[in-house]
This record gives sequence, C-alpha cells and structure tokens, in this order.
Amino acid sequence: MNRRPLIALLAVSALALGTTACGAGSQGGSGSARAGANELRIGLSFGPSTLDPAKDGGGAPNVMRSMTNESLFHMNADYTAAPALVSNYKYVGKGNRVFEFTLKKGIRFSDGSPLNAAAVKTWLDYFAKQPGPYTSTLSIASVETQGEYTVRLDLASPSAIVPLLLSQYGNRGALSSPKSVADPASLAKGTYGVGPYVLDPAQSVTNDHYTLVPSKYYYNPSAVRFKKVTVRIISNPSSMLRAFQAGQIDFGNLDSSTAPAAEKAGVKVMHWRSGTVTVTLSDRNGTATKPLADVRVRQALNYAVDRESITKAMVGEYGRATSQTQTEYTDPALENRYPYDPAKAKALLAQAGYPHGFSMDVVDPGSIIGNWGDPTMQTVAKDWEKVGVHVKVTPATTDFVQQALSKKFAAMEWSPDISPTSIAYSLLYAPKASLNPFGASNAKIDALYQQGQTEQGAQAAKTFRELNSAVTEQALNVPIYEYHIPWGMNEHITGVQKGSWMVFGADLGWKS
Repeated sequence: MNRRPLIALLAVSALALGTTACGAGSQGGSGSARAGANELRIGLSFGPSTLDPAKDGGGAPNVMRSMTNESLFHMNADYTAAPALVSNYKYVGKGNRVFEFTLKKGIRFSDGSPLNAAAVKTWLDYFAKQPGPYTSTLSIASVETQGEYTVRLDLASPSAIVPLLLSQYGNRGALSSPKSVADPASLAKGTYGVGPYVLDPAQSVTNDHYTLVPSKYYYNPSAVRFKKVTVRIISNPSSMLRAFQAGQIDFGNLDSSTAPAAEKAGVKVMHWRSGTVTVTLSDRNGTATKPLADVRVRQALNYAVDRESITKAMVGEYGRATSQTQTEYTDPALENRYPYDPAKAKALLAQAGYPHGFSMDVVDPGSIIGNWGDPTMQTVAKDWEKVGVHVKVTPATTDFVQQALSKKFAAMEWSPDISPTSIAYSLLYAPKASLNPFGASNAKIDALYQQGQTEQGAQAAKTFRELNSAVTEQALNVPIYEYHIPWGMNEHITGVQKGSWMVFGADLGWKS
C-alpha cells in the first residue's frame, strides 16, 4: 500500500503512476558502505512521471522535487504557506482577485540565470498552458511584472489561497528557468529550478534511481547539508523493507503491511493522515450510467460499504474508516454519516426505481498503490454486489489518469489528498474540473465555492464546511477510509514534521 498517487491528487494525482519494481539491492551497498552524513539516501515507492513540474502530479515525487525546485512559498504542515523566495506579498483590494508579491534579490536558477519578475511570468504562463493535473487550481487572467522583482497576478476568478497554490502543492510554485521553458524538452531530462540540489543525469536512470548534487548557484549554502542525494524508486513494499533492514536507505515511505517489521528492525516510523481512499462517482449526473443521477442511489452505495471491516483488513492501524472525503473543513458529525446498512441501501435503490440494482464500470490504480488500490476496490465491489449493484472493476497501472478521464467508467477508486477544500472543488466538482470527465455539477456546491473564494478566515471556513457537508449529503463520493503513509527513517534524520501533506526532502537534516 505504499504507492501514493499524484493527486495527492492528485491528485490524481495525479497519478503519475509509472513505476517499475526495483529490488533492494539495485542501488547502493550494505550498511557497512555508508558514506556518512555526506550522502542522503532516500527510497520512494514511485517517482515522477516527468521531471517537468508543470506536467507532473504530486505525492512522493515532491520529496525529491523540493530539493531541486524550491517554490515561491513553502507549504507548512497545517496547509498554510510561508514566503520562501518571496520577500513580501499581499492581496490588493477586496474579493481576493488581485495578488502581488516581491521576490528576494540575488537568487539564481541552477543554470545560472537570475530569478526575477520576468522569469516568474515566463514560468506561470508556461504552467497554465500545460496538461498537468493542477492547472485548474488557479485561474490567472494575466501575469504582470512591475519593475524587476514585483509580480502582480490578476485572477480570472477569486482565490483565498494563492500563497499555497504557489508552494510545493501542485508544483505551480516550483519554478524552472526561462532557458529551460524555452526548450520544454529539456525539462523532461533535467532540473532547472532554484534549489539546493540539481539532477546529475549521468548518474540517474528514469524510474529507477536519481542522483542529486549541490547546485553551485544556490543562494543559501548552509541549507546544502549533503554532498550527494540518491533517490531510489522501490515500488515493492517488501523490497523497501529489506532496503531499510540492510541499512541501504536513510529515509523513505513504507507500507502498512511492512511498517511494523521496520520498527522491530530499529527503523523509526512516523505516520499521520495523508488522504482518503475513496470511490469518486464521476458520472454523478447520470450521463452514461443513469442511476447515479439519483442521490438516493449514490447514498445507497455509501450505506452498502462495510468501512470498518475494510479498513481493518486493508490498513489496520494506519487508517480510519470515514464517511467524508477529508479536507481541512469537515463536520465531525458526518464522520459516520453512512454506517454499514445493506437493508437501507436496498430500500433506497428500490425507492429510486432500481429494486434489482444496476451495473456500473469502475477503474482503479491496480496494485501500484498497494492495498489502497485494487484490493480495496474489489472488496467494495463485493459489498455492492450484495445489494444488487454489479460492478466491473478494471485495474489500471501507468494509464490510470487516462482511463479515469476516458468517460468509459462511471467511477474511479483512488487515494487522493485534496485538501484544502478549494483545491478539491477545482479538481473534482467544478464543471470544468481537471478530474471531472463528465462535467457534472451541483448548483449549491458551485455557489458555496464562489462565495468562499472571496472570503478569509472564519468566514471562509464556515462556507467551505457547508460545501463539504453538501458533498457528503449529495454523496458525490463513496469515501472508505482515511489513510496514513508510514515514513521510515534512521536515527540520524531530522526535519520530519508530523502532519505535513508531504515530507519535503529539502527540509531533511542529519544529527550525528
């Protein structure tokens, strides 16, 4: 279960889920070959689908990307963002429609070119035109430069979280140099950001291992803590465990089935809520699968799932059953909104005119995200079969995103982290959302989103909590369980902040 799709959502992550199995002995040596604190060795269950931040998803690759592409803002563990490459920033006027920020001076990209307002404009204009999963999270009407270091964003629609959307979340803030943007093919072969490290292509093999070396142009030399960073892609949970046990990696993401054994071997394990394994009912307007247009049918699918049993079997202590897709604003009273009740599910189906059930097609990411993927979906399908809903499950692998958006499937099962709420909306619920292939919409949810985007603080929190409650009541998803990623590390690793959306490699340190 150790593979986390993009989307952080995606997001779908984005689901840049192209991984290849890598045995524990494919890179590096035994513990006795440890190079000391001069080298940091990281193990990730999947790597980037592309090195181009504008086209890639999220999740595990952000561990590495944070080391080569420092963002304009740094994402904190509580989903706020603090300035990183920015000296000051502000919203201009009311309504969250104009955002302005000034860059720190004297910063250069890894190819030596300067970070200035023109470079930021070049990157943001490029990002907006790419087919990446996070393009729709922020709608920018124009990017204006004011002098050499100030950038002004005129938004096509308001946003209350622009700093977060210019952070590591979604890669928009992970700038690449104007020279690389002018040659997009180069972005797939190397790294050209502002960061303490840069990729060494000669010592890297796509989807197997990546070698990072210090950037000679990084503005903060004290943050370059290692002479070399190696990142191994180890998609098999048992192989990841063996790599830890052999002392071949210092930090990496484990699996719920292997984390206990890692702890017994002396590996420090930390875990916290990372997202929600859920079945997103993509065809909720009933375009191809008519029954899903009826809220009673969607609610029946929720009542038919034995979440507690599935959670215990699939993730044990590394998860929690829930009826809500988790974001930062959810109503605790709705955590068990849909308790397991097959009789009620059958009654709702009958009321909706489907006493004998119906058939639907679902796609999932296969085994590439372990128990979170196909094993969970197959169990859910068995529960649905008991109330008359016949499900054909198609496990995908590297083409999950394409399959999910193909309109061949009424639903997709996956493991997104779609906090905060406005990102969930822009990815899933907006009529033109990146992951809304049928263009389904709900007038109440649309209105609440528009309202919340113009608000701040407690007022915005109240509005977005109403939005999330509406999503739950309308049963746009069938959430199964909240999942935790177990992060493993040796006794020397520092800088892991519990609660973070993702552990960023650039934050890791070494304590002797």
